[in-house]
Amino acid sequence: MQLDDPEVVAERAWLDQKCRLKYAVDRILGILCLPLFLMVAGAAALLMALEARRDSRSRGPLFYTEERWTQGRPFRIYKFRTSYPGTQHPGTTGHITWAGNLLKKWYLDELPQVLNIVQGDMTLVGPRPNTPDNARREIFKEGMRSKLVLRAGLTGLVQVFKREARDRSVYVNLEDQYLQEISRRSPLGVVLYDLSLLAKTVPMMLRGEGL
Repeated sequence: MQLDDPEVVAERAWLDQKCRLKYAVDRILGILCLPLFLMVAGAAALLMALEARRDSRSRGPLFYTEERWTQGRPFRIYKFRTSYPGTQHPGTTGHITWAGNLLKKWYLDELPQVLNIVQGDMTLVGPRPNTPDNARREIFKEGMRSKLVLRAGLTGLVQVFKREARDRSVYVNLEDQYLQEISRRSPLGVVLYDLSLLAKTVPMMLRGEGL
């Protein structure tokens, strides 16, 4: 399976057309979430500043960016920084700070990705965004077509079934299952399916099941 395979290109174009309503809803909800993002950003900055007064090693930028893949192309994903500067490498978590622990526990470190959604690089629900090296492995060795034809998602089946997805075969099946569901549903059905997965994600956040 190649990035520029005509069949892959055609499927991506077909799904982009089918998901026009989905992506429009994504951007509307992303824009509506911007005030929440700004509030959390302010709180995160305050927490980081308070921690830096106790531990100078934790001083660093508010945001962390990393190259990820969406539809077979790279983009920069936004997150709140949760690790000590210099300890995080591509695809790893690093040594988590006190403030970062709070952000990750409630999934708030992922909130800046609403900017990626508004920009059109990501979607609210979709395949898990991965680093280029890991994405290539998933595509070429495990045949995960969803990484090529769908935008990366803030949440998805892998996040909803996080514990089960620790099993690699389950993880692959969940990514494939989402692509199958999107392919067989109508444009409105896709939006409704996404909303159902978002509804399942919220309780996980409220229970603090991150990290």
